[in-house]
Formats: sequence, structure tokens, C-alpha cells
Amino acid sequence: MDWSRKVEQRRIGATSWGALSAVFLASAVVAIASAGPVWANTGMENIAYGAKSAGMGGTSIAVGDDATVMNTNPASISRILGGRIDMNMEVMFPMFSFQNPLNDTAGNHPVYLIPSAGFVYHSPGTRWSFGIGMFNEGGTGTDYGKLAVDNHVLGPSIGFTRVKYFSQFGYMKLTPTVALEISDRISVGVSPQLGYSRMKMKMPFFEPSMNRFWAAQMEADSPSVGVKVGLLYRVSDRYGVGVAYSSTTDIRLKGDLYMATPTGDLPGMPKRSVMKGDLEMDMGWPQSVKLGGFVKLQTLGGMVVASDVEWLDWSHYYGEIPLRMREVTLNGRRQPARSFTMGTGWADQWVFKLGLEYPVTERFRIRGGYVYGKNPAKSEGAMAVMNPFVEHHLTAGVGYDLSRRVELNGSVVYGLNKTLPVGRYHPFAPDMMNSRTGMEFVSFSLMLSYKW
Repeated sequence: MDWSRKVEQRRIGATSWGALSAVFLASAVVAIASAGPVWANTGMENIAYGAKSAGMGGTSIAVGDDATVMNTNPASISRILGGRIDMNMEVMFPMFSFQNPLNDTAGNHPVYLIPSAGFVYHSPGTRWSFGIGMFNEGGTGTDYGKLAVDNHVLGPSIGFTRVKYFSQFGYMKLTPTVALEISDRISVGVSPQLGYSRMKMKMPFFEPSMNRFWAAQMEADSPSVGVKVGLLYRVSDRYGVGVAYSSTTDIRLKGDLYMATPTGDLPGMPKRSVMKGDLEMDMGWPQSVKLGGFVKLQTLGGMVVASDVEWLDWSHYYGEIPLRMREVTLNGRRQPARSFTMGTGWADQWVFKLGLEYPVTERFRIRGGYVYGKNPAKSEGAMAVMNPFVEHHLTAGVGYDLSRRVELNGSVVYGLNKTLPVGRYHPFAPDMMNSRTGMEFVSFSLMLSYKW
């Protein structure tokens, strides 16, 4: 394949460099917005990072010709000739539910804005491609308002009270990417993952060492570093396979932890006890291995069928979550450092994706897809403020070329409701006993692309 000749067909003009400046400005906006709450689709990971992929069930390991592929298989940017900028905005509407002997609520209904942006350039006359992007990798978020809790379940009877149930956890990252075409069929790519995470949680918490029930409030953030590598093998424009590996990414959150007894404490203690400290919380983003393939069916009008299979190692970070408190004070008096372990008991997750794209005309395409990822959370470690339970997803999308250089894509994803029951035992959250927690969502994405 004469790449030099093909790339030279698309020369970069002054307007293109102006657009390049615009994407870096947009990336700064994305960086600020991405630090807020997001909701994810399979476990805590988004199923897609752009409207094209989302419409096709999130498939992107072997297919995809826009800048968002650098966040799934960095080798795939080698398919882009010349340069392009892609800017995507997802609007998500999550719907929660929580029932226990004291509560039956759907909670509040937040709206989450999830932006992403990317730039890719294939150097003329070479086999090298370069890119950089900003992506929301995933997270979790809930808001139930104040719920009634029975805070004498495991301690002294001090009556009922109400405690705030709220969470925000988002992981965004900057992904400088480089890809090399080893041959006309084989490409490899690598993408350092420069991340930033922020977490806020308000929830009831039981401390076994003190036999004490608290209303807890946590806020922390953390930078992180990981790497993603990928390989793409294109037999022809009609067949191809890909594989991508993402390393483990340690997220060592540091911030503040504030805990108070809701209405009282042990006999002889003050009516209200307050404990404060510096929080250290060990979380992370799991390593993953993702395989994908596609076929273009000429007998069906050029319809593309794609499929991905993914493994995510959630158990590495979320089998249990260690917390440490340093510089601790209780009612203003210094206390020894404390350690807790939240035994969430998450399992590893397998995700299966299927996507279709049909070219109705040369400029107009329709898409559809399905995603299944078994819920990684187990009932004995379930938390109302951390409930990535959705397993089945249906997707649809459209794409239209407004001109030779401008492309518009849209998609909708529906995550079907999944409810997880919790029995008569819970290791650290008594209010979760004999409860049911559920989640479903609808999201819409719009992606505007400029290419030259």
C-alpha cells in the first residue's frame, strides 16, 4: 500500500492548524469537567468513549477510525490518514433504587455530562501516527438524599436517625499515543495513561474495633499513571482482528475523613461524638485484556459486524478497599491512627460486545449493538453508594457526513435495570442487611469530527 501517496492527498492547511489549537483549548475544558462525577456501564468502566463506538455496542478493538480508538486500542490510530479532531459529549440519566426495612426510595435523579476529545495525525510519507486525547474512563455516582438508618443493629440502642447517602467517583485521563505500521497489515501502538481521580462519599459506617456506628463523609483525590498497548491485524478492508492490554493503575486517594455519631453514643459519652482525620484510601483501575474482530459483508450491502470480548481484573482493587486515618482527633482529642477494610468482594468481569453498522447511503449510516457484562459486585459486599450492577445494554446510533471534512455521529444507550438483593449479613454496613439496591440508565452521545 502506498501510504505516502494516500497521505499526501490530504494536506494540512492553515485552518487545520487553527483547529488543532482549538482542540487543546477544548481538552483543558474537558480536564476540568472530567473531574466531576460520572457513571459507568460495565463495572465502573464506560462501554464506549465516542458516539460511533457507542452506537455499535462499544466495539472498538478492531474497528473504528476516529480519535477515540486511542483509548481502547492505540494501534488503531494507524488507520487514520492525515489528521482529525473528534469531540464527544455524553449526557447520562441514571435511575437508582434502594429498599430496606426502613426505606423505599428511587433517590434523586442527577444528570451527568461526560465529555471527551481527541486529536490524531498520520505523518505524511511515514508509517507513524500520533495522537492525544482526554477521556472519562469511568466511575460511579449516586444520590439518595437522607435515608433512615437503624444505628443500633450492632451496637447500643440509641434509636433511629437519618444519614446522607451520596457518592461521586470519577477517573479521567490524558492519553498521548503513538502507533507504527510494521507492515501494510500489522500495526502496534502504545499510550501512557496519565490519570486524575476524585472521590466524595457520604454514607453510614460501622467501626467494629469501637463497636460504634458513624455517619461518614469522605473527600479525596489522586494522580495516577498506567499504560495501554495494542496490536491491530487487518487482513484486508473486509476482515481484521485486534488485541489491547491495559496495565493496573494504582489510585492512592488522599484527603479528609469526617465521622460523627448521628444522635448519640455509649452511656457516659457526649451526646454527639465527632472523629476527624487525614484519609488514605487504596483504590485503582484494573488491568484488562480485550480482543476484537470485524467482518464487512459485501453481500449485505457492506454491513460491518464487529465483536469484542473483554476481561477486567476488578478483584485486584475491589476485593477489599483499605482505608487509613492519620492525625486523628475524637471530640478534639488526639487519637491513634486507625485502619479499616471495606470488604466489597468484587469478582473479575467478562464483557461481551456485538455491534452492527449499515451504510444506508454513501453519507448516512445506521448502527446497533448489545453489551453484556456480569455484575462484579457480590451481595455480601454491596453498597448503596457504589452499585455498578447493570449487566445488559442495548445501543443504537446514526452517522452522517455533513461534508468531506465534517462528520456528525449520535448514539443512545439503555442499561437495563439490575437489582441486587443483600441478605442478613454485611461485613461493615449494617443498614445494607435485608436490602435491595438497583440501577438502570439512559445515555445520549453526540460527536462532531473534523478531518483533513
